[in-house]
Amino acid sequence: MKKVLVTGANGMLASNLIDELLRKDYNVVGMLRRRSSYRGVVSDRLELFEGDFKNPAHLDKALEGCSGIFHVAAITDQSILRYEDYEAVNTTPVSTLIDVAIKRGVKRILYVSTANTIGNGTWDNPATEITPWNAPLTHSLYARSKAAAERIFRSYSDRIETVIANPTFMIGRFGSSAGSNQIFDMAHAITFCPTGGKNFIDVEEAARGIVMAYERGKNGENYLICGENLSFKEFYKRLPKVAVIILVPTFLMVFFGYIGNLLRMVGVRVAFSLTNMKILCMPDAYVGEKANRELGFTPNPLKLCR
Repeated sequence: MKKVLVTGANGMLASNLIDELLRKDYNVVGMLRRRSSYRGVVSDRLELFEGDFKNPAHLDKALEGCSGIFHVAAITDQSILRYEDYEAVNTTPVSTLIDVAIKRGVKRILYVSTANTIGNGTWDNPATEITPWNAPLTHSLYARSKAAAERIFRSYSDRIETVIANPTFMIGRFGSSAGSNQIFDMAHAITFCPTGGKNFIDVEEAARGIVMAYERGKNGENYLICGENLSFKEFYKRLPKVAVIILVPTFLMVFFGYIGNLLRMVGVRVAFSLTNMKILCMPDAYVGEKANRELGFTPNPLKLCR
């Protein structure tokens, strides 16, 4: 039986990845800090391993018998104030993880990054994997830490097979209101939303695409795992509870972004920084032609039944 390690097993994406891997007859070791935080499916082919992926001894033990890794664990909290805090989890430990994997004889690593390490496109011209990275995405501390990790993974591609997946905005099963699913909690009869949008993908579809990238992706390559490009207005129009949508002007979003920056300068942790407000006002559109062509991945429609 194929056996793989999934880091960050308590997260929304990792929980769905584990389910997809089990369906495809993998044996899975799910690594997480506390077993009690796991919300996914259970199986006699799933071992939940309590440990810290940043600890080489924990990682070495978790990798026993594994031929592959899905490295999902990351800090995504947008209220963190310093780049160094993202770097300490999302970037610096990556070299150690790969070194331990090589010593353990692991054959292949799938690294889950983010679409925001790729330049954003427009509704008429969505971005691909070769779109130059641009502002305001280049100012995102989170995206910078993930881009740095991508560079480390690529530097090892001559020693171990590495594939990078860049999923877009994921929503759905096993998510919480503290994560991306909070977008549903912001929907009311009268809903205020920014002028921009996202490429939305159901997390179960993202998991399916990421497993396909692991199985079929080329060494050293990255793949956008995309769904549907929608403005926030179009997204909320699909939710039954929403009756009226009011667009918040860009200048007002930017104003709140400056307030957020001032609060962050004095140590107050808020997610509405100027960078994040600017991102919410842009299309952030992507297209997954490469994943379709090389992996055979075509996402199923969004499930917007909340």
